[in-house]
Amino acid sequence: MIEEQGRKLVRLLGKEWNIHRIIATRKSMKPDILIAENDGEFIVAKDFRNKIWLARSFWGPLNIMYEKFILQKLKGITGIPEFIGLEDYNCLLLSYIDGDIIKKSCQNIAPGYFDRIFNIVEEIHARGVLHLDLGHKSNIMVRKNGNPAIIDFNTSIYLPLNSFFSPILRLLSKIDTTSIMRLKVKFRPQETTFSERQQVKKFLLIRKLWIFDKISRRITSVSK
Repeated sequence: MIEEQGRKLVRLLGKEWNIHRIIATRKSMKPDILIAENDGEFIVAKDFRNKIWLARSFWGPLNIMYEKFILQKLKGITGIPEFIGLEDYNCLLLSYIDGDIIKKSCQNIAPGYFDRIFNIVEEIHARGVLHLDLGHKSNIMVRKNGNPAIIDFNTSIYLPLNSFFSPILRLLSKIDTTSIMRLKVKFRPQETTFSERQQVKKFLLIRKLWIFDKISRRITSVSK
């Protein structure tokens, strides 16, 4: 990152980009996340390049290559960021989604928002991918047009679409769908049924009793 006449710049894809907004500046093992702009074009960068050696040389590249793999599996799904490129294997470049996270823009939700996001999740699962962190409201976005988007796939898992993994995929997919249902209950309770609200209550109870819940939360917090 450099400064030129009061502007902060970052070099990506062989040219200088203006830093439009810094989403997160994180220490040690976590990437800096920023939105960069060049001639009206916007991209998102997850950047480990200024981190400690372990993050820059090992954890960052591993994390980035895995998220690249997942995003390439999901290529073409509306509402999912597109993989654009890499910088030195420790900076991931993604397409920009014009909008904000749901907890900051729930008033802009378009009619049918949750029907559409359930369709996105169904498409993700049809590619063998489980997000597994859709309960984290910063991973669910409302675009400027009110439609949904899902981001941050670095803690997702991929299961091959075969007879062995399909039952596991069907079972774990309920975590994603119930997490979305939980958001629907929170932000659009008037659009939910009694059965859906009971489903969410049951899910939250089971999650509290799940022995690996704290472990999974710790892994997620380290990865973000």
